[in-house]
Amino acid sequence: MVLAISIDSTPAHVEAASGRVVDAPPIDLASPWPRAVERVPDIRRTRIYEAHAAFDLIDELEFLTRRSVESNVFFAPRFLVPAMPRLDERTIRLMVASDEGEGRSRLRFLMPFSVEGTGRFGGRPVLRAWTHPFGRLGTLPLDRDDPTETAASLFAAMREPELALPDVLVLPDLALDGEMAQVMLRAAATHGLSVAVSDRSERAVLDATGAPAAFLRDALGAKRLRDHRRRLRRLAAVGPVAFEVAASPDETLTAFEEFLTLEVSGWKGRGRSALIDDRHRVAFAREAVHGLSAQGRVRIYTLRVALQPVASLVVLVSEGQAVAWKTAFDETHRNAGPGSLVTALASEAMIADPAIERVDSCAMPDHRVVNRLWHGRMALGTLVIGLGADAGRRVEQVSRDLQRHRQRLQRRRLLRRRVAQLFGWS
Repeated sequence: MVLAISIDSTPAHVEAASGRVVDAPPIDLASPWPRAVERVPDIRRTRIYEAHAAFDLIDELEFLTRRSVESNVFFAPRFLVPAMPRLDERTIRLMVASDEGEGRSRLRFLMPFSVEGTGRFGGRPVLRAWTHPFGRLGTLPLDRDDPTETAASLFAAMREPELALPDVLVLPDLALDGEMAQVMLRAAATHGLSVAVSDRSERAVLDATGAPAAFLRDALGAKRLRDHRRRLRRLAAVGPVAFEVAASPDETLTAFEEFLTLEVSGWKGRGRSALIDDRHRVAFAREAVHGLSAQGRVRIYTLRVALQPVASLVVLVSEGQAVAWKTAFDETHRNAGPGSLVTALASEAMIADPAIERVDSCAMPDHRVVNRLWHGRMALGTLVIGLGADAGRRVEQVSRDLQRHRQRLQRRRLLRRRVAQLFGWS
């Protein structure tokens, strides 16, 4: 059954597939059209669909991502649609808000979500926006036309009893200084909703608006720049060194297959965590790269020695914002540091690329290579929003549960790193 919440400037109603109508609190939404025009006002509808409905929303979502308050390639349809059925065993559904009227419809917001507990042993469920290890940024597509009012109407819709949703909303992996997080905070404050910020961290970003020729000198300094050149000479002693940028669809598809081969040849292959080791994940990755490359949204930077790839960096681009999505290198050349070399050379290329203004490293906060090279930082966190006036205690409890869960994951990551170092896997 599809549930639809219709919200307009008159008292709102909740419509179920059965045709039943129940009263809901009114919400003040100003009509976007001049009153002199004889036109029925658009109705804001919030619906919940099964995940496969995303296939029918590709064109609308494409339009929304270009109008979003903040760009995020991980929610572009060419990435999101192949990801949803392949990357998660949880039940993922779609919350969609649109303005409809007189034969037209405009998508205003989309959020894949799950309903799950946050405690170690489950506990009371929350409404959690979907993120995953292959898309480590949770910024959702939200129309930039009056986004605060859209967010407020979403909070009202989520409280409707017909939807039977939990009373706490969790928005993970947000850029806290980004426009989407700020919109959500403003809307919550306006309506007196309890908010907490959990899982705070930061990671490296590259400002790609400077001068390419000056980047390495300024980022590395004289001593590290000499070391960078020394390592290139070490590779050159093996064979001719070349750096390539794949941007066209044919080039990127070939370069991506080389990346997959590099990745499985290293520690991820030994640990059975390379993309190609899982048929669902590699199918998603190939489809996403293929779809995005057809729109000019993929760059793959490859460092070669004697014509053979020794390092690769896959970058995805959306509306000037890029993410360093995947990287791999040939461990037989470990002493020359091919991974850091390709990142440095790619940084120059991205600064020279007019389609790229900023690059999110998507790296862990303690990533040594990228932190030394990219000096910008992005603050990240999880917003926990109580959807009811009496949800304050629940918000605090969920925030604590999330923080404890993050700490457990960090301890496991450090343990895996130590084991990998002990057995020479990294």
